[in-house]
Amino acid sequence: MNNGVREDGNIIHKPVLLEEVCQVFGSFALLNNQAQKIKPIIVDATIGAGGHSGELIKRGAYVVGMDADREMVKIARENLKKLTCLTGNYNDFFTIINDNFVNIERALKDLKIDMVDGILFDLGISSYHYTFDRGFSFQDPESPLDMRLSGDQQVTGADILNALPKKQLADMFLKTMPYRRSIGLSKAVLEYRNVKKIEKVGDFLEIIEKVTPLTYRERRKISNSTLPFMALRMAVNSELENLKIAIDRSWHLLKQNGVLVVISFHSGEDAVVKENFNNLTRSGEGLVSGKFVRPGELEIRDNPRARSAKLRFIQKK
Repeated sequence: MNNGVREDGNIIHKPVLLEEVCQVFGSFALLNNQAQKIKPIIVDATIGAGGHSGELIKRGAYVVGMDADREMVKIARENLKKLTCLTGNYNDFFTIINDNFVNIERALKDLKIDMVDGILFDLGISSYHYTFDRGFSFQDPESPLDMRLSGDQQVTGADILNALPKKQLADMFLKTMPYRRSIGLSKAVLEYRNVKKIEKVGDFLEIIEKVTPLTYRERRKISNSTLPFMALRMAVNSELENLKIAIDRSWHLLKQNGVLVVISFHSGEDAVVKENFNNLTRSGEGLVSGKFVRPGELEIRDNPRARSAKLRFIQKK
């Protein structure tokens, strides 16, 4: 769910692998099917700013969008309203729900929708999140170390760092970092909080900086803070656990020949997707090519943060 931020602070929304997503859905006759008398229904389970949804709507789909973040729901709704304002009531084109994708069954039941033609998960967070004062960005040391996507959640990133024992901290960091680094960082967190409570982004940055070897800093293409922050964000929002549940629930909501598409940005996410898709293939329930799709050179050049994106899809028999 990557985008760009201009120097003036305005957001440039660039949905990752946009054409590839539309091609996957289109290749299974979900979109632009002139013989269909009703619009195919696509669930954008992580609607973000609405980039993928907007293009799917243009190509003939009715979109049910979901997002756990109330702010992103507002942004997506306004963006999609602009798209459809000249062609009728926006309710004829989309509906957006403020809920976590783990509750996809309940959300569709409330809309009286039994089955859908396709479901899209574009994982990670949007660049809009880096402008919110919730600790997603390590560019603002004074920001509270929050990292919650939903205001309904009780536990913040600071809460986790101040409460978890060493082993659980190490296990959390191990989701995104090498073993030795995760052990060293968990030990440093304990040492820091024994002296001072961890509250702000700057506190966590100080801990990370303390245990990052100079040689490691010099050879990394990404910031030293990226992987620790990602691990903490994933833990705060139970992202991997929710993804496992959501894929299973989504599968049962697909019509025959329906397609489930997932864009991941980290090996931990992709491992969950690959395992679930392989299980569905082995059971005879689904068809998957076994290959994944990555952004091309032009897209990466235009949107460098797309370089880690990986798209997988599976069709229901």
